[in-house]
Amino acid sequence: MPRLVSALLSPILLLAACAGGDGGGQGTLILGGAGPESFLQAMELALEDHIARGGVVIPEALLAHEVSSLAGPALEVAEELVSTPGLEAVVGHANSVASVATSQIYNRAEVLQIAPTSTAPIFAEAGPFSFRMVPSDASQGRFLAQMLMDEFDPDAAIALLYVNDDYGRGLRRSVLDQLPPEGPTVKLDLPHTEGELTLVDTEHTLHALAGEEVEGILWLGRVPALDLLLPGIRRELGQVLVIGGDALSRADLKTELDSSWEGVRYTEFLDMDGSSELQDFAQRFLDRTGGRAGAPEALSYDATMLILAALEAGARTGEEIRQYLVELGRERPPHQGVTGPIAFTQNREVTRGFVAREIRRFSGAHP
Repeated sequence: MPRLVSALLSPILLLAACAGGDGGGQGTLILGGAGPESFLQAMELALEDHIARGGVVIPEALLAHEVSSLAGPALEVAEELVSTPGLEAVVGHANSVASVATSQIYNRAEVLQIAPTSTAPIFAEAGPFSFRMVPSDASQGRFLAQMLMDEFDPDAAIALLYVNDDYGRGLRRSVLDQLPPEGPTVKLDLPHTEGELTLVDTEHTLHALAGEEVEGILWLGRVPALDLLLPGIRRELGQVLVIGGDALSRADLKTELDSSWEGVRYTEFLDMDGSSELQDFAQRFLDRTGGRAGAPEALSYDATMLILAALEAGARTGEEIRQYLVELGRERPPHQGVTGPIAFTQNREVTRGFVAREIRRFSGAHP
């Protein structure tokens, strides 16, 4: 049986637990995970399903709970993970910033990395051992640009607010590249720094929004910063339409969401109601954890199942797992996951469509 280390422990305690006893010894296969608690819960569910289905090769699991989406803490986790004897593959990290930052560590160590939701275009340059379960923001940018053109008149003024990191900058560039000259006009283009928004910053942003009399907001950032700004946006601009990227999908899983989120739209990789496989996964995740599963959890589950399938096929090293993934859809049939058939492009990413979602928690059921 694998050692399913609690995702609630700190990375240091996790590593100490793995190094003790018979774990981490010579010849032991170690599967690492790094991300939010829900990512790790999805990985544990995958391991349990693998065992229940009679899996022959069962690695020990080393799961590091990341409470931050920043590069610094992720780098510390990655360095600790690759120092563990027997580590051959990792599912993680929490987002594009963390995955891009840690990718060089895994590539140097020839440890296979599968990032569940990292979309930054620069990740394609990470190295041959870094794969992702989603397309880059070149695809998402096209989808968001079309959403803007569908929702706003050509002479409409919109604000583009983006987080100043690999995710925000890459997605901003992609959207701007895809917006035609006759599309909505970006009248306000403001970056912000994750975790450093203050009351002064918020008031400055609100003043700028009101001054430009924008008709819509494109938010290319994450949930906490928008959660801070939204009450003021509603106060100053009413129910102006806010459209966001995939990072906002986490908002709809939060139980304490403020009513100012009503009507916010965002892109999502998967329609969790779109197939019986996804519905079944979501129900089993709920039964096991008490929490709702979104696309990141389903993608983390399938990423884990991909590595386990490679091990069952005879792979034992990061290089052999890498080769197995490259062969999917070529020498081997695509992997059939709960998220659909999985094969990787030459850029080591999975081609997927997008769906548009809207938060309607306060005026009716979610669509």
